[in-house]
Amino acid sequence: MTNLSDAANSVFKAYDIRGIAGEPLNAHLAKQIGAALAVQISPKSIAVGRDIRVSSPELANSLIDGLVHSGVNVIDLGVVPTGAMYHATHHLDVDGGVMVTASHNPPEYNGFKINRGTSSMAGDAIIELRDIVSSGKKSTGKGQVEKYDIIEDMLNAIVASSGIPMRPMSIVVDAGNAVPGPAVARLMDLLNVNATLLYCDPDPTFPNHPPDPTRPSNMVDLAQAVISECAEFGIGIDGDGDRIGIVDERGQFISPDRLLTLFAIDTIEVARANEPNSEPPIIFDVKCSMSLEESIIAAGGKPIMMRTGHSFLKQALKDLPSCPFAGEMSGHFFFNDNWPGYDDALYASARLLELVSRDPSPENGGPTMSQRLSIYPNYPATGEVKIPLKGLRNELMNSIIDRLDTSGARLNTSDGVRARWADGWFLCRPSNTEPILVMRAEGRSKKILLGIAKEIEEKIGDLVDLSTFLSDIPA
Repeated sequence: MTNLSDAANSVFKAYDIRGIAGEPLNAHLAKQIGAALAVQISPKSIAVGRDIRVSSPELANSLIDGLVHSGVNVIDLGVVPTGAMYHATHHLDVDGGVMVTASHNPPEYNGFKINRGTSSMAGDAIIELRDIVSSGKKSTGKGQVEKYDIIEDMLNAIVASSGIPMRPMSIVVDAGNAVPGPAVARLMDLLNVNATLLYCDPDPTFPNHPPDPTRPSNMVDLAQAVISECAEFGIGIDGDGDRIGIVDERGQFISPDRLLTLFAIDTIEVARANEPNSEPPIIFDVKCSMSLEESIIAAGGKPIMMRTGHSFLKQALKDLPSCPFAGEMSGHFFFNDNWPGYDDALYASARLLELVSRDPSPENGGPTMSQRLSIYPNYPATGEVKIPLKGLRNELMNSIIDRLDTSGARLNTSDGVRARWADGWFLCRPSNTEPILVMRAEGRSKKILLGIAKEIEEKIGDLVDLSTFLSDIPA
């Protein structure tokens, strides 16, 4: 029996494994996870990739060691974006995959994203894996390790699926010195796109900015380059290559749920062109704007709101194969039409380029990026405000829900609580990857948003420090 420490237990999150590398997430635990995975899914072969973090080689090698000594054959993908691991589970003869990464988290973090077959492991499956690690249960055998260069296969699949040839266009791409940089540069060449490349040389210290394109502060250099290059727009890529964010031609940061709207309406229109009487479902998470929901309905689609988490949305797509697209406020986009429903920043970038290239360039009368987005309502809203979580998570959330239940709002408690009034809403949910509460609010006008903020302050201001949330209300 191997009893895990509280610190080791804490790395098993809702939809991946993530924590500080070295302690508690060390080589010994990585080997235990590999051995436990062999017990849990009894694979014959597993694909393993890793990002560029300093701790990734040791963790990947230890994970592989645990798998091989349990009789599992390993396809070692080397240094790749997460999308390459997902691609491997669809196109190679493997029973699953593991990506060693902590995405956009600071350099001292690392973790594992795990696929069972082509499905991401989450929720109860992660807990089951933790329990197997804790029990010390193992299988024995002697597997083999085979190195495989999958990048060109992946890029060719993206190009084949994204609808080229593209019209000439000028864009800027910022890879944040993270693992996707070289693959992004290669993809732009394959798509014949004139792309100015920022920070596409991998550096595990992330010297220029954190590779999280959903934060406006990380998109400043991209915005400046778009303006100086007179580009049509700019794309930011996240740390492990499964999310994107954009700025428009003016260098203005675009909230990811507005880009989600653009993709959602496009996939609805295509689906309804093929089946005019259909009502294509579109899945999105609880952090998204009510403008998205309204736009989906106006386009003839069916909005489906669910809990946050890339693994959960991918499973929802498998359960609802008629859904052509899903997306998250965090910049995860899942195309389920002519792509197999997994999040890949490179594919999402190619789809955006294909969408834009159907129209003439702005110089020839086509719409700018800001004009494309202007047709969808843009209500006053906060960003994703992060507030340190103090005290017992479940006890605090129960108290917040009880207080909001007296506010006259309709409550959705699928993920924390989303309180909906006639003209706005407020969200409070505990993060699945950090000890924080995530809050967001939106109203049809600034006056309504201020009224919601006042209501929230009155209801729960004594339970949690709302100063950061209140300061994020648009002036």
